[in-house]
Amino acid sequence: MADPDARNVNRAPSEGGEHGKYGGNEGADGYKIEIASVKGLIAPLEESVVGARAVKNGQEKLTAYLQHCGAPELLESGKGFLKEWGFGMGELADHADAVVERLYEAVAAYMLADLLRVKDFWPSDENMAKLPSGGAGKWSWEHVGAPEMEKRPEETGLSKFSRKLLSEYEDES
Repeated sequence: MADPDARNVNRAPSEGGEHGKYGGNEGADGYKIEIASVKGLIAPLEESVVGARAVKNGQEKLTAYLQHCGAPELLESGKGFLKEWGFGMGELADHADAVVERLYEAVAAYMLADLLRVKDFWPSDENMAKLPSGGAGKWSWEHVGAPEMEKRPEETGLSKFSRKLLSEYEDES
């Protein structure tokens, strides 16, 4: 017969009491720090989206300030600049909306992982898909067992790239 506690192998170490089978209360705060840090990114990004949309949608108002600049060349170049700037800010706002949406998904995933006491969770697409949804998913999670989460990569592509660039500028003395 299989080990009845095998399904709990991926649970957070805080589960099981002070001297419980799954560890002490090392992870008692769960994912509060991750949730707070992701939430801290959302508000400024949303404010930036509002500002970018205001630039995109308020080009006429911004152009009106140029009407009295005194030189037709400045007026035309200013209008051209505001048109291109407005387009670029609109594109940035659209992409930032997608980022904000993904950040909200990450917060929800961290909160669910915290409630389920998932050990070593990080919000990759694979890990988020493994979290239970609905009654059947929760029943399967509790009675059949939790799937093993993907480990956080030791080294990201960005860290490899930055290390390569920094190595070029290291002091050789």
